[in-house]
Amino acid sequence: MLKSLAAEVFGIDVDPQHGGMSLADFEWRYRVLIIFPDDGHVDATRQANMLLARAEGLRERDIIVLEVGRNDVKALFGPDYDLNCHAIRYDLDVTDGFFALMLVGKDGAVKFRSDEVVVPDEIFGLIDQMPMRQKERPH
Repeated sequence: MLKSLAAEVFGIDVDPQHGGMSLADFEWRYRVLIIFPDDGHVDATRQANMLLARAEGLRERDIIVLEVGRNDVKALFGPDYDLNCHAIRYDLDVTDGFFALMLVGKDGAVKFRSDEVVVPDEIFGLIDQMPMRQKERPH
């Protein structure tokens, strides 16, 4: 369960900067690939470019791609939502300034985490092996 959802259920204040949706709002609708940029933005830019070059693969797998910066969230692929960058960083326990890539499944659980740039085929292969994805695919 995501920390912000747990905090909401148990009445704990997660973040002094309120507002915006959390990743829990995507459950059962989307898989979410989240890019956390490094200070120089080099790895984050490489990762984003590689993913966006495979837009059909993203669309086919119900993936949205977000970049979660220090003070904002940008939708790089998929609908634009009002998301709280602080809540997402808190939920996923990510430190500012270091590159990270995470895949959050439709069930809200983190399925993959890397501190290195990952080729889209590796991500797609991982998703395609998931039981939920197997049910989505026509036989």
